[in-house]
Amino acid sequence: MNKNELSRRTVLRNGAVLSTAFGLALAVTPGRVAAMNKAELIEQMASEAGLPKDEATAALDGFINATTTALRDGDSVALSGFGAFRPLKRAKRGLDNGSADGSSVGFDACPEFAAGLDLIPGRGDERGARAGSRCRNADVVIDAERLARETQHGRERGLSKADAKRAIEGFTVATTKALKMGDRLSLAGFGSFSISKRSARTGRNPRTGKEIQIAAKNVVKFKAGAELSKAVN
Repeated sequence: MNKNELSRRTVLRNGAVLSTAFGLALAVTPGRVAAMNKAELIEQMASEAGLPKDEATAALDGFINATTTALRDGDSVALSGFGAFRPLKRAKRGLDNGSADGSSVGFDACPEFAAGLDLIPGRGDERGARAGSRCRNADVVIDAERLARETQHGRERGLSKADAKRAIEGFTVATTKALKMGDRLSLAGFGSFSISKRSARTGRNPRTGKEIQIAAKNVVKFKAGAELSKAVN
C-alpha cells in the first residue's frame, strides 16, 4: 500500500468515527470507499479472536475453500452466524438483493450479522426471517466443527473446535466493524462485501395489493471474485 492510499484510508476512517460520534450516518461516495484486503482482515481477525495470525489465516482459507467447493458443486453454503451464499442462475444475476450487479453468487446476512450492522437504523433487518432460513437450511453449514476440519488440510495440526469458533466470531466482528466504517472488504479471487443504501420507496403488499411504504435500508452486497465466478460458472 502506498502513502496516498494509506492517507485516503485514514481520512475515510476518521470521517466515519466522527460521523458515528455525532450520531450521523456515514455517506459513502461511490469510488471513495476504502477497501480492507485479506492481509488486513487476517490481522484484525487475529486481534478480535485472540489467535496467532497463522491460525487466523488457516481459518479464513478454510472458509474460502469450503465455500468455493460447495458453490462449485451447486450447493448453498452458510458460515455460522455470518451469512449464506448460493449460486445464482444467469437470469437472476443482478436482481438478487444480496448480490452486486452481475455477480454469480447471491448472499444473505444471517440475523446475528445483520443485527450488528443495524441495516434498517433502529429496526434491524426486515429480511431476517428469510435470511435466517437460508442460513439454517443451507446445503453446507460451516460451523466451528466443520471449520476445524478444514484447517487440517496441508497443516500438521488444525485448529481446535474452540479456536475455530473464536475465528468465526473474529471474522464476523472484523467484517462488521469494517462495513460500519464504510469500508469495502475485498478478498482477492473470492469476492468483496460492501454496504449498499436503498432509498425509501412505495411498494405493494403481495397479499392484498395495497400500497405500503418501504423504509430506507442498507443491504449487504457480495460480488464474487474472478476465481469464485469461474468455479461457479
